[in-house]
Amino acid sequence: MVSISSTIGTRTGIIRTNETSDGALRAAVARSEELARYAPPDPEHVEPIGAQKYPEVAAYDAPTAAAAQKEMLPGIRAAITGSEAKKLVSAGFFERKAEVFALGNKRGNIGYHSGTDANYSVTVRTADGTGSGWAAAERFRLADLDAPGVSRVAIDKAVLSQKPRQLEPGRYTVVLEPAAVGGMMQLMFSSPFDARGAEEGRTLFTKKGGGTRLGEKMFSEKITARCDPFDPRDPGVPWVGEVPTELSEIGQFFFGGASAQNHSFLPATRLNWIEKGVVKNLAYSRYWAKKKDVAPTPRSSQSLVIDGEDHSVDDLVRSTDRGLLVTRFWYIRYLNPQTVQLTGLTRDGLFWIEKGKITHPVVNFRWNESPANVLANVEMLSRPVRSGERVVPAMKVRDFHFSSVSDAV
Repeated sequence: MVSISSTIGTRTGIIRTNETSDGALRAAVARSEELARYAPPDPEHVEPIGAQKYPEVAAYDAPTAAAAQKEMLPGIRAAITGSEAKKLVSAGFFERKAEVFALGNKRGNIGYHSGTDANYSVTVRTADGTGSGWAAAERFRLADLDAPGVSRVAIDKAVLSQKPRQLEPGRYTVVLEPAAVGGMMQLMFSSPFDARGAEEGRTLFTKKGGGTRLGEKMFSEKITARCDPFDPRDPGVPWVGEVPTELSEIGQFFFGGASAQNHSFLPATRLNWIEKGVVKNLAYSRYWAKKKDVAPTPRSSQSLVIDGEDHSVDDLVRSTDRGLLVTRFWYIRYLNPQTVQLTGLTRDGLFWIEKGKITHPVVNFRWNESPANVLANVEMLSRPVRSGERVVPAMKVRDFHFSSVSDAV
């Protein structure tokens, strides 16, 4: 897939094509130029960057790129045969991919990156529909992905979650598994960290009376979070932003770097967003950085890593006198973007903890909570693992707000 961006003055037209012959590419360039003439002027346009020196990111594994059914079969077999043995129903996805990205512009900037990825997720349900278990894992090396182990976790949770008991809504201590943490933090580390939004008075990091909360201790001192494209658990790309590969990304400016999404294509770097609970940096797009005469930054949601502690999820459960173990969240949506107040549902395994042990399953809840409160109320962390496109620990958190009961499994 080729995406072509042409800018005339401050007007930009974008076209994409999967035809790569010389004639097709010339026609696509002409079409993008035609679209640019019709586009309205962009008052926040920033000139494309010149030549950059991109760092090396070790994200490609040849055996993963060459893998096929034979390599993926053991995990799938474990889900199917394990479920059949316990009269359960299983369904899932096992995907592996190899990608190559290349970018270039007329100002001499050329970039190239290759990467692989393997991910496996499986949902297992009981025949009577009262129990559901889920588990997933992602690695850039397929050999590092324990798919049979993922299948066993989903099966065990399905069995354990049968015939749940109802619990009153309220505030509880929770142990959030990494999938639940990752789901919430995806929204926490996106628009809230946008420097422009904070300085214009529109985000969590806006200070009452003006200015931002940069430098304030807003979260537990256990929390340190950063972007790190070089982390071997989830290696990223060597530039800031993503080369568009999906239809939904057509509208993003390919090289302008003017949008709040901060696709600047400057070289990727490590940068702390939170350090021991203190807000250390905000995300500056090239446009806003130029306006404020500061250096642009990486995207706050790209290659996110949240540090943890030397504990397992089981350790977090054993440390909990009374609380809930949450497998994952579902259908997360904003209630109030300015405070990052979110709502969502628990799903595929919610369990009551009593004196450090899981005692019984619980009917699912709807929750209304801000991940900012979660990060402030953290009491204990596990070792971080990759969950989705981020590396996060499980978290033991006090006073998590469940607003109502949800009958869905």
